[in-house]
Amino acid sequence: MNTIFADKIEQFITEIPKVELHLHLEGAIPLETLFDLIQREGRESSIKNLDDLHRKLTYTDFAHFIEVWTWKNTFIKEERDFEEIAYQVLGNLSKQNVKYVEAFYAPGDYWRQGLSVQEITEYLIKGKERAHRDFGIRSELIIDLIRDHGPERSMQYLEEVTAYLGKGVIGVGLGGSEQSFPAEPYAPVYEEARQRGFRLTAHAGEAAGANSIWAVVEKLGVERIGHGVRANEDPQLLSLLEERQIPLEMCVMSNVKTGVCESVEDHPIKQYFQQGLMVTVNSDDPTMFNTSISQEYLVLNQKLDFTPNDLKLLSMNGIVASFMSDEDKELIKSQFEKKMAAITKQVFLKASNMVATSDISVYLVRCAICIEEIT
Repeated sequence: MNTIFADKIEQFITEIPKVELHLHLEGAIPLETLFDLIQREGRESSIKNLDDLHRKLTYTDFAHFIEVWTWKNTFIKEERDFEEIAYQVLGNLSKQNVKYVEAFYAPGDYWRQGLSVQEITEYLIKGKERAHRDFGIRSELIIDLIRDHGPERSMQYLEEVTAYLGKGVIGVGLGGSEQSFPAEPYAPVYEEARQRGFRLTAHAGEAAGANSIWAVVEKLGVERIGHGVRANEDPQLLSLLEERQIPLEMCVMSNVKTGVCESVEDHPIKQYFQQGLMVTVNSDDPTMFNTSISQEYLVLNQKLDFTPNDLKLLSMNGIVASFMSDEDKELIKSQFEKKMAAITKQVFLKASNMVATSDISVYLVRCAICIEEIT
């Protein structure tokens, strides 16, 4: 690829507006902020600098990732820490032109520290509201009910956050050790959440196979699926996902780093996209996987030949798959379309003026961009 156009693709990806639907706030804490939390405790002698912390955030498999995740959580000692966490995470996303976020948080992970579900929620709402004022980024919270804690405690979490529904919290999710804790026992919790007005998503098809996805669809009645990578183990399931257009919150680098997929090239996201499934792009735990939402888009372009127009469609899918109201969806769609048209013209017209005409034609064909779009 012409190096000028390669640079322009990166600029295009950085500048286009984006949506994040699968982001764990505690896994997206900027590295510097997480390092400060660790240093505050003064008990982790092995973490002397950011390089040490980066090495710590390296995993052999999904179980090892959960182990490190639990270790990281021990350094969050006060509810008020969550206000700054939300603010810093959303500020970082805003720099990447993310305009709307639906972010997971798992207050149940902090019961050993004696932290309150309600106070964690309140401080997160303060942080996200401050980020909206300062950066213009909109966000909603999805409480992770955590499979490992069991249905009884999940129902308790649901009870504790119901007061915040529509006031910063929008939905429930189910993360944790999917391979060890199946979804079926959580059906009553999800039915109760639905009746209360929560929107529903659940992790499935990541550390467990297609049967796990069937369970969250048929037993929990989810509206979206977190990951869904292993749906291709069952052709009938793929057909169902295509027919119903159940959105998949896909996180490519996460799946590679935890060993769910051997490489980016082995990831099924391109297959799903070409088959017509409702695919969205997300960064999951970007700090812990040394990635970002912009990097996720760039990898799709560089490794899986997603064109700029493909990437624009993926970004728009994020709006369609979101839990926003229909009115808000139409408004943000219009804003995204105008912004994307302007960016496409600005970025690629400037690039086309810098290279030979023959190179322009070849590259624009490869990018699935019409000449009319940039002239």
